[in-house]
Amino acid sequence: MLGSSALALETSPAITLGSQDFTLDTEDKEHEKERKEIENTLSNIETLWNAHNLDGVMANYSDDYVNNDGLDKKAVTTLTQDFWKTYPDAKSVSKTKQVRIEGHFATIESRDMAVGTTSKEMPGMSSKGELQSLSEGQLYLKKIGNTWKIVGDRIDYEKVKVAFGLAKQLNAVFTAPEQVKAGKQYSAKLEVSLPPGLFAVGSITSQPLRFPQPNPTDSPRPLEAPALERVMSANSENRNELLTATVILTNPMRTSVMGVSFLTRRMNVISEPAQAKDEVQVAESDSKLSRKHPAIEKKEEKKLEDKKLDDKKSDESKLDEKKPEDKKSDEKKLDDKAGQDIKLDKKLDEKPTAAPSGESK
Repeated sequence: MLGSSALALETSPAITLGSQDFTLDTEDKEHEKERKEIENTLSNIETLWNAHNLDGVMANYSDDYVNNDGLDKKAVTTLTQDFWKTYPDAKSVSKTKQVRIEGHFATIESRDMAVGTTSKEMPGMSSKGELQSLSEGQLYLKKIGNTWKIVGDRIDYEKVKVAFGLAKQLNAVFTAPEQVKAGKQYSAKLEVSLPPGLFAVGSITSQPLRFPQPNPTDSPRPLEAPALERVMSANSENRNELLTATVILTNPMRTSVMGVSFLTRRMNVISEPAQAKDEVQVAESDSKLSRKHPAIEKKEEKKLEDKKLDDKKSDESKLDEKKPEDKKSDEKKLDDKAGQDIKLDKKLDEKPTAAPSGESK
């Protein structure tokens, strides 16, 4: 549908596409100088990163840098250093998909891949872990003086696999949504093709992305079926989440661990519309204002009881002033009225007490 609309615009005699600012062509021919500067900057960063030159890499970040997970330059510095300690031979490569330049600002869309080997072996397995990582996102640059600096970045898609032992050859697929509204339910699914003669247990966890990131906790369950699926709710803090699927391979007797695989996925969490939240808060506020304070309600009940007592005394006073035959007639009316009041009070006593408006029962 979109393609046909674009074709209609291109063939329309009244509209000319391909102007300087509005075009479907992603090639920017008007900023050749800036493009070459940015390409050199990106190439230099990749070289420094693969050499594990922390100071050199971070020199390309502006002091006010922040990414879409809320991490600043200091946090990214610590995370990068810890990553290299965990994977001392880590290497990365990036492929630029598009470069957009607007004055002193530039956005780079790229696809990035990293590989590496853990520094330590998995206990009891004599096997180091192999890392494979793939992500896509945007890098935001700003020209400060004569230098392009990274002022922010955003990861839209990311999946990581770290495997030990026989799990390196394990065929496992972990799927989950890339984006979910805050507080909404979603499902994540782990599919495993087990080699003959092996048994497996697995788990799926989810936690908001934080710094430092706590370790997930969950009890693995036997993978008796080829798939494990879990329904969860996104956090209400508007924090992006890290989903982790763990697969542990054992021998048929379940006495020895043969392999472990960790599969992670990023899930971006989108906040609920602010207007909807405001409407709910206003409705709750109005409901609270409509309720009376218990002391006021008690005072009003006492006034009502006093009025009934005064009316009864007035009726009795009038009865004393009347003739005997009229008294008997009025006394009968008062007795009938009293009987009706007693029946009404009894019905009110039998009715269940309702919770105040706007509160849960």
